[in-house]
Amino acid sequence: MPFKCRYCGGYFCAEHRLPEKHNCPGLFAAASPYEKELKEIRATIRREERYGAELRRRGRGEAAHLAAGTLLVVLAGFSIIGYNIGLPLWILILLVGGFAASFLLHEFGHRTAARRYGLRAGFRLDPTGSILTLVTSLPFIPFKIIAPGAVVVSGLLTIPMMGWISLAGPLANIVLSAAFLNLYAASLQLKHFLLAYAFVRLAQLNAFIALFNLIPFGPLDGVKVLAWSRWKWAVSIAASIALLAFSYFL
Repeated sequence: MPFKCRYCGGYFCAEHRLPEKHNCPGLFAAASPYEKELKEIRATIRREERYGAELRRRGRGEAAHLAAGTLLVVLAGFSIIGYNIGLPLWILILLVGGFAASFLLHEFGHRTAARRYGLRAGFRLDPTGSILTLVTSLPFIPFKIIAPGAVVVSGLLTIPMMGWISLAGPLANIVLSAAFLNLYAASLQLKHFLLAYAFVRLAQLNAFIALFNLIPFGPLDGVKVLAWSRWKWAVSIAASIALLAFSYFL
């Protein structure tokens, strides 16, 4: 066996000395640069197709989870106003849209912050949280737990990244609560009291969602925000308490 293969190191006869004649494991190294590039391009296309299919599958699943979570939060919102369905239809539609936006913008805040870091993120229902949200939505339950699920983030996370991602959701609710209070004031100036009532209720709900999620307990956002920055956590929870107290005073 006088011929040594320069790619796999084996010895072969004249008939099998070439890499393609003895199924050389180093055959890829023997290929031309064009063939190597073509194989790499094909492998990249296959990976992207698999990843795209996975994203589409996850997107369909996430949409169903978000729809169920939105329904639970709308029920919780109506429980806060005592299921007052005697209001005009357009006010009820406004409240439903506001309740849904309060939940969706919170979760999209988490998801957008995570994806800006290049991480995979998607909303998933939590069975325990969904049941608690549903049970406390009953009209005779004096306290509310609004935690139907959470955005699940996968990838390597640093503490600052985790802190920003966790703060993004409550921060969206704080901004919404302040915006609804401004709309409440504008409605009073126009002497449209039903509209003012709807806006102050939406301000209450958003302030409550922000405050509840900033509690530094268990899997809530407050634990991760506090571990990242005490002063950012303190300012955020103080703002949510102030907005909630002010909206209930109004």
